[in-house]
Amino acid sequence: FIQSNLRVMGNLIAYCFKTDTILSKEEVQDPKPVFSWDKREEIDPADYCFDDLVGETKGKFPGEINGQQFSIENCKDCVLFVFDHVASLTIDECTNCVIFIGPSKGSVFIRECTDVKLAVCCQQFRTRDCKRVDTFLHCNTQPIIESSTGMKFACLQINYLQLASQIRAAGISLYNNEWNNIYDFTPVDHGLNFSLLPPSARFDSYLTAEQVSSALTGDQCTVPFSCEDSLLPHIVAEGAGASEPFLLSIFLGPNDGSSEVDTVLRHVKNKECRLRRSKETRMNTDTVIRIYGDSADKDNLIKLAKEGPVIGFEVEGDMALFKSTLPTLSKVVLNLSGEASSAKDINNFFNYVDMTMST
Repeated sequence: FIQSNLRVMGNLIAYCFKTDTILSKEEVQDPKPVFSWDKREEIDPADYCFDDLVGETKGKFPGEINGQQFSIENCKDCVLFVFDHVASLTIDECTNCVIFIGPSKGSVFIRECTDVKLAVCCQQFRTRDCKRVDTFLHCNTQPIIESSTGMKFACLQINYLQLASQIRAAGISLYNNEWNNIYDFTPVDHGLNFSLLPPSARFDSYLTAEQVSSALTGDQCTVPFSCEDSLLPHIVAEGAGASEPFLLSIFLGPNDGSSEVDTVLRHVKNKECRLRRSKETRMNTDTVIRIYGDSADKDNLIKLAKEGPVIGFEVEGDMALFKSTLPTLSKVVLNLSGEASSAKDINNFFNYVDMTMST
């Protein structure tokens, strides 16, 4: 009886698993696992560099670099555009070139370059062994020069259709700009190795319309240079001294108030005010009380600071006129320092931000 039952069970098992195909040894084994790094697209290094060019105008369009590293080396008498965000950038041994690079998430390192006009928005900026490089710069940290002479700097003013999304992808703050806070590793006994270009300096003054149009075709990059409607705030190195500066603070809270910040900045420009400094930070309750303790809106400011960042501008201009003509805002909250406490408020705000950024 037992043997009979075993034969029946064996026949059932054989019937359930019968197949007309004989499996190979490889098919019987477990399939090889596929990892995320095995699925990466192959990258051609030649697509992420401009090398050994002479007298050419070249451009890279939005989406072509898409956050990869980029390099420029041994180019002469060229006009080079990269209208995309990059991971980092190196420029080596270039002479008499005009170069624009989109937002860089990491460092921008310039080495052994001479007579170069450069525009870049980045987290870190450094030069070594360079001569006569004019840089239009937006940099979240202190720029550094080393063994470099005849360097000139200006605040970058630029806008194009894809710039805002590229800046977000690169993790760059629009409001932390140290472009004029240059640190020289190799200072000289007399004079300086660097100077600042006048506030009226424009990067597109180095370019002709033909150079821009030859680098960009179709609608791949709309409005490449627009200084009048720059996405980046225009920070001047020194004020005119015609009026006392005041602290303009914008509490973003939990909302996306970027459009209203732009409205405020246009208002600053329209009222002929000047931005001297700009910082974006997060604040705890004690800091809000120390800087804004005299404000009638103190409790609301404390709440908003817990929910989002605070942007502070040192503004030079007629504060009474600026305040009386402010547009209505619904997503952000503004705070203006009192006339008697402006200097103290400015010092407290920017000293706090400098301290937190250095730790």
